[in-house]
Amino acid sequence: MSHKLLPISRLHTINNFNFFFHNTKRSLIKSQNFLSNQFLTRQVKLPHVANQNNTTPRVRSLPDRVHIKDIKDSSGSTTVLNVASKVLTCQEPEAKSSQSLTQEESTGTATTATTSTSTSTSGIPFKVSPKAPRSTKVVEPVSILASKTGLRDELRAYVKLTKPNLTVLVTLSCICSYAISPLSVSFLELIFLTTGTALCSGAANAINMGREPDFDKQMPRTMGRPVVRGLITPQQAYNFAALVGTTGVVMLWYGVNPIVASLGFFNIVLYAWIYTSMKRKSILNTWVGAIVGAIPPLMGWAASSSLLHPGAWCLAGLLYAWQFPHFNALSHGIAQQYKQAGYVMTAAENPKLNARVALRYSILMFPLCFGLSYFGVTDWVFPFDSAIANGWQAYLAFKFWQQQSKNYKNPKGPTSEGIALAGIHAKKLFWCSVWHLPAVLILAMLHKKDQWDRLYNYLF
Repeated sequence: MSHKLLPISRLHTINNFNFFFHNTKRSLIKSQNFLSNQFLTRQVKLPHVANQNNTTPRVRSLPDRVHIKDIKDSSGSTTVLNVASKVLTCQEPEAKSSQSLTQEESTGTATTATTSTSTSTSGIPFKVSPKAPRSTKVVEPVSILASKTGLRDELRAYVKLTKPNLTVLVTLSCICSYAISPLSVSFLELIFLTTGTALCSGAANAINMGREPDFDKQMPRTMGRPVVRGLITPQQAYNFAALVGTTGVVMLWYGVNPIVASLGFFNIVLYAWIYTSMKRKSILNTWVGAIVGAIPPLMGWAASSSLLHPGAWCLAGLLYAWQFPHFNALSHGIAQQYKQAGYVMTAAENPKLNARVALRYSILMFPLCFGLSYFGVTDWVFPFDSAIANGWQAYLAFKFWQQQSKNYKNPKGPTSEGIALAGIHAKKLFWCSVWHLPAVLILAMLHKKDQWDRLYNYLF
């Protein structure tokens, strides 16, 4: 018998094997910031016995989650192991599941080799276990009515289409505004308001995802969204948005009042069409997007009180101003990703202005909180304890702006050290803003005008 050497892809070092092997999902994708196979594998030689008939064996791909084995089929074909790494950076939670790609979608396909072999396995130092080749699967859009996967998986894809984290935040801002408003509160009305607002927000987000898959797939932060992955088609996203959006507006119209329903419908149009289109044209998209965030507090207020009350606009202004330190700090760290994906954001186009706007609107929080007390929405303790949260955020925004001013005052441009410091200050400002908004809204509810007097009278 003649002996030949069979090339098999193997990790550079045994110490790294467990990490790469247990994190394997699919072949690596160069175009989406993944490492290339050439950095993970090298060719090594193992002895192999030639086929008695001297025929060339067929080679097929080995399924991902198997141990290193030399697998034979009935015709003596040999498979080549392809090991990939799951590397995720700066991705939203649903992006972690974006690795469920087919072999046609992945550019790092398994390497193949053609050599004369025999069915003998002598000289192989491990057990040989025959395994049938896995058929290539094509990811098909989900359909609840014609299910090929589990119903739970399909529902999960549609839930992700609504951006649940953002929808929860929008709904909470509406509920807090409803609680802070001075007039009576009805539990049934609150149920309709909460459900209708959540459905309107989900519809707007679904349309947004349906319109932007070609742009979202270029950013690690958004590449795991259902439409990008092909789990849901844009048309299915639009149909879903039409269903939940219509249901939400109808619930607000009949369960709350026409003014709230009109605001909900207007917010869908503003976010899904105007804001989404402006993201690729002008940095003013951030200011338009801030209006989208300011409308839910108006909806909560209008559910029980008049929008002519100045307190309603102070509360809406609070949510409007908060979005600038929050989003400007977030976009600073991924500015180049936005630019490469075709989005026009202030962080990439004018970094110094991006920091200055964050500081400007952080300072605006002080008079807005004062206005809530001045117009009788909260008591006079609120401006003082809310100033603690506002001062914390304003200080971090000032440090961010100060560093960016130093960076771009230099005629030679920012240094690597200055860029690193700006990133640190932006990250601190972002996490501060995450805690700032719920803290201020909770304080406003605790300091609602005459609330403690009513509680005292009720108890005693």
